[in-house]
Amino acid sequence: MPASLPRVAVLVFAFAAPVSAMPLRLPFAPPGAKADLDGKLEFLDVERTDSANPYQNPQGKLRLHLTTDLSAHVRFVGDMTGTAGGTPRNASGAGVYDLGHVKQELSPSLEFGEAYLQIETTRFDLRVGLQKFAWGTLDEPYAAEQAPNDLLSPQKFYEPLLEEENDRKIGVPALAPTVYLPPSQSRYLPSDVRLTFVWLPVYVPYLFPDQDERWYPPLARVPPESDVMGITVENQSSFVNAPVPSRTLNHSTYAARLSGLAAGADFALYYFDGFDPWPSLDATAQGFVRLDPLSPQRLDARSEVEVFPVFHHIQTVGGDVAYRVFGATLRLEGAYVFDRGYVRNLQDVVSSEQIGAVDPALLLSGEEQPVPITLSDVNVRRDAVEWGAGGDGFIGGTFVLLQMNQTAVLRNQVNLLISDMETRFSTIVRRGFLDDRLRAELLGLYGMQGVYGVAHPRLTYAVNDHIDVRIGFVAIAGHEESVVGQYRRNDEGYVRVRFLF
Repeated sequence: MPASLPRVAVLVFAFAAPVSAMPLRLPFAPPGAKADLDGKLEFLDVERTDSANPYQNPQGKLRLHLTTDLSAHVRFVGDMTGTAGGTPRNASGAGVYDLGHVKQELSPSLEFGEAYLQIETTRFDLRVGLQKFAWGTLDEPYAAEQAPNDLLSPQKFYEPLLEEENDRKIGVPALAPTVYLPPSQSRYLPSDVRLTFVWLPVYVPYLFPDQDERWYPPLARVPPESDVMGITVENQSSFVNAPVPSRTLNHSTYAARLSGLAAGADFALYYFDGFDPWPSLDATAQGFVRLDPLSPQRLDARSEVEVFPVFHHIQTVGGDVAYRVFGATLRLEGAYVFDRGYVRNLQDVVSSEQIGAVDPALLLSGEEQPVPITLSDVNVRRDAVEWGAGGDGFIGGTFVLLQMNQTAVLRNQVNLLISDMETRFSTIVRRGFLDDRLRAELLGLYGMQGVYGVAHPRLTYAVNDHIDVRIGFVAIAGHEESVVGQYRRNDEGYVRVRFLF
C-alpha cells in the first residue's frame, strides 16, 4: 500500500468527529429556502495478487450532493464528483467528463452526475435536467449484472466490481414527468398507479477504458500476430472514439413506466425506444506488405486494427413484479429486446481476416504497399429475452440475497462472446457484528455456460457515524473465452477508507 494512504487516513480520522450534515444559506435562493450539502471523501488502494497482473493507481474521490428546497413543491438537486488516480494509465491530464465521448482518460477529473429541477404536487411530479435513473426490481451488484429494464442511464466501466451502482451511472439530460392516477374505487383494480414518461433529447454514451487499462476486455485486444492465409501477420491495434449519433430529435430516446400495487404485489410495465446503453464494439483493419527475401515466407506483413464503439438503436418491452411473503421479498423481471448488438471474440475475428490483392510490380520494387483487409462481422444484431428472478430476506441475523439472470439470444448462428443461453447466479450474504459496526459480506457471481465465477468477501468497520474502513478481496476464475473469465488475471485485494458528511 502506498505510504500516502495511511497518512491521509490518519488525517481523516482526526478531523471527522465534529463534522455533521451541513445546512447552507444560498444568496440566490428565495426566502425560506433550505439547502443541505452532504457527500463523501473516499480513498481506495488496490493491490494485485501477481506482479504480472494489470496495475491500478491509488484513487481519491470526493463527491458532493446538494439538495435545495426552493419552496414546498420545488426542489433543485445537484451532484458532482472529483476523482484523482484510479484505473487510467496514461491520462491526458485534468478535465471535465463530457457527454459525447466513450474514451476519456482524465485524471484528475470532474464529473457532473445530476443537476435537475423537481416540481412535486399531489397529482404529478416533473424533473428537468441532468438525472440518473434506476428502473427495474432486480439487484445490480456489478456492472455485468444489469436489470433488464434499467436502460436509461449509461455506466462507467472503469471499475465494474468495486464501484457502487449509483457511482457507476452517468447522468443524462432528461425531461421526466410522472402522473399519479386517481385512486380506484374497485378492489379489483390496482392502487397507487403512476405513469412516468422519460424523454432524453440527446444520446449520452457509456465510458469505456482504453486498451492499456485494467478493465479493458482481454478478448477485445488484438493478438500480437496472426496466421492468415499461410502468412504471419504482425498486428498493431488502437482503441479510438467514434462519433456518437447526431444530436437531433430523430435520435432521441423515449421510455415509459406504468407502476402500481395489485393483490399485495408491486408491479411495473416498461417500454424503451432509444440507443442501447450497453457497450458494443466493432473494428476495421488496414494491411501493409513488402518483399523480404530473407524471410521464410518472403513477405513482411503487418496490419493496423482500429477498435471503436458502435451505437445501436433498440426497442424493449418488459415488466417486473415484487411480492413480500413470509418476511422475504421475491422479485421477477424480464424484457424482450429487439435488435441488440452482440460482440464476437475479436481475437477470433482477426485470426480469420482476409488479405486483398497485392500489386506484383510494387512488391518487386521493395516498397511497402497497403492492401485491403476484410474482417468478418465483429458485431451482430439479434433479438433477445433478458429476464431474472430473485429473493432476499433474513435468516436469523443474516441477510441473504439469491438471484438468477438469463440472456436468451434468439435465432443466432454465430459464436458470440456470450452463449446463446447465458445463465448467471449471484448472491449476497451479509451479517453484522459488534452492534452492527462490523459488517461481514460475501458477494458471488457464477456463470453456467462460460463456467466463470467471482468471489468477493469483504469486511466493513464503522469507526463512527462518519468514517468506515473496508478491506476486501476479489477472486475471478473461469474459461478465458467467457464474459467474466477473460478477467481472471484481475484478482485484487483492496482497502477503502471513506469519510461521510
